[in-house]
Amino acid sequence: MGRPRKDSATKPVQERLEDAMIKRMLDEPVGAVSVRELTEDTACNRSTFYYYFNDIDEIANAALDRAIPYELPLTIASLMVTYGTEPLSSQRFDELLEQHAKIDPEQVDMLCLLLNGPNGPLVERKVKDALSHIYPTIVDALPNEGARDELSLRIIFEYASSAILGLMAYRGAIGLSVPVERMIGAVAPEVPRALIGCINRATHA
Repeated sequence: MGRPRKDSATKPVQERLEDAMIKRMLDEPVGAVSVRELTEDTACNRSTFYYYFNDIDEIANAALDRAIPYELPLTIASLMVTYGTEPLSSQRFDELLEQHAKIDPEQVDMLCLLLNGPNGPLVERKVKDALSHIYPTIVDALPNEGARDELSLRIIFEYASSAILGLMAYRGAIGLSVPVERMIGAVAPEVPRALIGCINRATHA
């Protein structure tokens, strides 16, 4: 099959297909989206779709990989711990995000909306899978002054990541009307301090 022609005046067709898939996923389960709908949305044909993707599940995964910032929950956790005692304005939050991770605010909003949508469990699983890949690095960076309680550390990690993703889904449910920094301020510094206490206990078992 020949490579589809790229129109220099628009996004590459692969990106347009992925964008169309993400928009559909905000309101429809992955299984309800058809190739026909995506090709109609992007004014391309089925051959073009199958040049890039084998099926709907593959484009869903590719679209999520490009559209959402998997590192965001870890970044928010870091901000909660590091800046828990400092009131955060919108401008200050944006500055801290710039320091900690290159995350587009539109991606933050998209992640919140997707977590609250019909594909929320899929999105949450993919974010947690991505975080799990860096979990060993996180644990290795912790103090190790005795026998670690590995199970407790994993429970703390799962609890913290689930809580943050839950807050982000709630933000999506209320139409993004609450800034992320306001949500951080509602639980910091008390919750981060409590988690740090749990971590300290687990690393000094």
